[in-house]
Amino acid sequence: MVRGTTSNGAWLPTAQHTQALISFIKWSQGGIVLEAALEDIVKAFEAECGVISRVRLNKSTSRVAARADLQPDRRKRPLTKSYAADAIGALESRPKLASVFSLVHDSDGRYEPASPVSDWISHRRLSDVIFICLDNQGSEIDFLELHFGQGASIGWQTGIETIAPELSRIFRERRAGLITEALSRQTVVPMAKQVIDSPILGPDNPAGLTRSEWRVCLLVSRGLSVKAICEELEIGRATVRTHLKHIYSKTSLENFHMLARRLVSVDEREALQGRLRQASA
Repeated sequence: MVRGTTSNGAWLPTAQHTQALISFIKWSQGGIVLEAALEDIVKAFEAECGVISRVRLNKSTSRVAARADLQPDRRKRPLTKSYAADAIGALESRPKLASVFSLVHDSDGRYEPASPVSDWISHRRLSDVIFICLDNQGSEIDFLELHFGQGASIGWQTGIETIAPELSRIFRERRAGLITEALSRQTVVPMAKQVIDSPILGPDNPAGLTRSEWRVCLLVSRGLSVKAICEELEIGRATVRTHLKHIYSKTSLENFHMLARRLVSVDEREALQGRLRQASA
C-alpha cells in the first residue's frame, strides 16, 4: 500500500496529515506560530519546502507570512520567497477557494528557461510547485505553496486536493490579526541569511547562481562596470541587467554598488581562489 493511499488507489490521510491539520487549527486559535504549523504540513506531504503568502492583485506582488525549508543540503539555495504572484499570472481567472494549481502542469509552459521560476525549479531539482488558494477576499489572495523534489510519493497531489478545502476553512476561520502579525514578523526577519553569511563565489555556490550569473559576478569582482561586462561577455545591457536582477534576488543585495562592494572583499577573494584551486585539482 502506497503511503496515504489504499490498494485500489483511493487516497486516505495518514497520522501525519491529521497532525498537520491539528497544528493548523492550533495556529488558527493563536496556540502556535504559523511557521510550526507550516512545517508540519510540509512534512505530511513529503515536500522539500513551503510558503504561505499573500498576493496583491493590483501590484502582482506577494508577501511571505511563513516559510519552512526541510532541505538540509547547504549547497541548495534555501527558499526565501513566494512564487504565488507568478502562479496568479498564469491563471485565466481569479482562483476559487481551495483550488489547487500546479506550476508545472497547469501553466502551459509559459515560463522561459531563463526565468526566475524555471531557474528555481532547476536549481532545487523540483518536480512541481503546488499552490492552494486559502482565501481570496478583496484584492488580496492568500496561498499555501508546496515545493516537491524529484522523489515525491505517489498520490500526493490527490491528497492535497482532498485536504485543501479543510485547510482553506481553517485558514478563513482563524483568529483576527494572525496573518497581519505573521507578515509583520517576516518583514523584520533577515531573508536568505545562509546566502548572506557565505561567500557568493565560494566552491559550494550558496546563492545557486547559474553559469552566466557566476560569470557576471566574477567580472564584478574584478571591478568591471556594467558597460565593461557587456563588452567582455559580448551581450546586451538588458541581458546583463536581467542577470544582475536575478543575482540581487538570490543574494539579498539591493543594487550594483552593494554587490560590487561585497565581491571585492577579502572573504570573497579567498573563496574564489579556493574554488579555482578546486576546479584545477
